[in-house]
Amino acid sequence: MSLERLQLDPFLLAQMYHQPIIPEEITAVRAEPKAVPEVKYLGENQKNILLLIQNEKEAYLSEETFNLLTNILNACKLGMQDVALINTANYPGIRLQDFLSKVPARQVIYFAISPEALGLPPMETYRIGTYQGISVLMSDDLQLIATDKTLKGRLWMCLKQLFGI
Repeated sequence: MSLERLQLDPFLLAQMYHQPIIPEEITAVRAEPKAVPEVKYLGENQKNILLLIQNEKEAYLSEETFNLLTNILNACKLGMQDVALINTANYPGIRLQDFLSKVPARQVIYFAISPEALGLPPMETYRIGTYQGISVLMSDDLQLIATDKTLKGRLWMCLKQLFGI
């Protein structure tokens, strides 16, 4: 019997391979086209780094959380002039693709927002993925990171990889 003529049952193949053999790029869930409002952000976005938060209570972040974010950026040799900080609570139903159409980005970090809310497939926290050629990182809430050294360490390891530090 030749291996060239070997045929396997599709059910058997599905049992053998639970995950795709070839890694795929993250693809967004198709959404109907809609008018995207003008997006307001904090920062100047000089290095095309998009930071997404979701905070219904404040315009962006509390003073304490904002200080944590600026300390994290400083550790990465970045400042607020280098990033665009967007509070997604002001833009319900807007997906990452919509934000990217209004704010150019090479890297995206989103804090405590479900990937599904951004139109992304499920992702693991602190794992860098790729979406339309852009590096994407999902992180926990900044307030949670402020109180947990383990999470700070995990975020720092990813930021070093993301920014080549």
